[in-house]
Amino acid sequence: MKRILIVDDFESGRLVLRERLELEGYACQEVENGLEALETLQAKTFDLVITDNKMPKMTGLELIQALTQQPKDQQPTIILLTGHPSLEVYKEARRAKVFAIFKKPYDFQELILKIHSALEYREKP
Repeated sequence: MKRILIVDDFESGRLVLRERLELEGYACQEVENGLEALETLQAKTFDLVITDNKMPKMTGLELIQALTQQPKDQQPTIILLTGHPSLEVYKEARRAKVFAIFKKPYDFQELILKIHSALEYREKP
């Protein structure tokens, strides 16, 4: 079963996303900021990280930068969610090789298709 870490300081948003993804057959865990995500990722491996950008303690982009410092084989695929898109956010995310960027509010069906693609892409040698 594919494992997804959901990182967002908005609790109800995390809950709804987790419930929908679990209905799709994914194992999910939620945390509320980038620091908690890093701690969780040290203890467990995940196939995909879905992270919000604007969060207290550590932004999504800061989390992504920290993850890119890990060995390639330990880096999860990343999808970035942002309620405040800007050219700079897109540039930084692309430089960090983020798989996809979604503007909040996002269309869940589009997100789930992108999640399927991200996990299929990850499986290819």
